[in-house]
Amino acid sequence: MGAVRNIYLSWKALRFPWRKDVFKGSDLEGNLYFERMSQSTVRPRRVVVYRENFAISDYKDDIIPVQWQAWMRHTRDQPPSIGELVQEIQRRQHLAENVRKLALARKQSQGMPELADQSEKKEQPTVFQKSAPGESYQPEGWTPSPPSNETSASGRCAGEGRARGEVSTKEGDGR
Repeated sequence: MGAVRNIYLSWKALRFPWRKDVFKGSDLEGNLYFERMSQSTVRPRRVVVYRENFAISDYKDDIIPVQWQAWMRHTRDQPPSIGELVQEIQRRQHLAENVRKLALARKQSQGMPELADQSEKKEQPTVFQKSAPGESYQPEGWTPSPPSNETSASGRCAGEGRARGEVSTKEGDGR
């Protein structure tokens, strides 16, 4: 089956004037990548034919390798080789192994200072505890003071109308 597929893909990779899609390569998952030629656009459109059919809602960025994503967005001119894709997988495995080792070393190094700190605490008794300035503050009850200005019958303060240019008339004023 592999030989028949290789012959088919090499036939699809040939450029003919009547052919719209030209095969450019495949990834390790089995997805096929094509360039679609069009006379109305300056550059060809790049498309992928997925190995498995899935709903558009199930799409994830990691379905397509990063190298093929760059090729599809015209960031790189040449499609990636199979060797390049294998090298990327090996790099990710090596990175995951280094992260695991680093996490293990960090746990071990954190465990040792905890034991040293506990032994130091037992040897030196605490004389006093520091407290932040606001820790001992207790708020007092607050009640608003009664209003000092007299209110007139209209509900305004006595001096409020004069601030707007109004003239007050008092009973004994005679105006």
